[in-house]
Amino acid sequence: MLQRYTFDSYITDTPLRKKIKDIAKKFVENDKGWMIVSGRSGSGKSHICVAVCGKLIEKGEEMRYLSWRDDSVHLKSILNTPEYKEEVDKLIKVPILYIDDFFKGTVSDADINLAFQILNGRYNDSKKRTIISTELSMEQIFLRDEAVGGRIFERSRGFIVSAPDENFRMRAYE
Repeated sequence: MLQRYTFDSYITDTPLRKKIKDIAKKFVENDKGWMIVSGRSGSGKSHICVAVCGKLIEKGEEMRYLSWRDDSVHLKSILNTPEYKEEVDKLIKVPILYIDDFFKGTVSDADINLAFQILNGRYNDSKKRTIISTELSMEQIFLRDEAVGGRIFERSRGFIVSAPDENFRMRAYE
């Protein structure tokens, strides 16, 4: 993905897509804060987030990737084990964390508790950077949990992006 999803391959054929790319590049240049990219499936969220991650890796930054749908299921399944604390601590302590497809699908109380634990741990250390892609708007995240939404909103100021309301993958069929 790092080779395919770059700033160069991100198509900026509309003013909104150009603005998204500009905000993402500004995030890379900044040395703190969070970024959240929301929008429908196929709108380019993961593409721009992976492009950001690629540039940060080129700068020598250490990061982890968290696929919310897959990794949250695993973490919830080991909740009452010593492994759980180890795995969650890795996500909290890494300098940069990319959470892909945050809150995708049904969101349970266990999902909210896990999200709060990870994001609050990162929120409490202003040097930790977090990148989030999600199909949910900030308003929808707030409706699921105000504490989670508030932390994301506060840390992401200036880097809250709503992707185009278009499934870019479908362009091949036009």
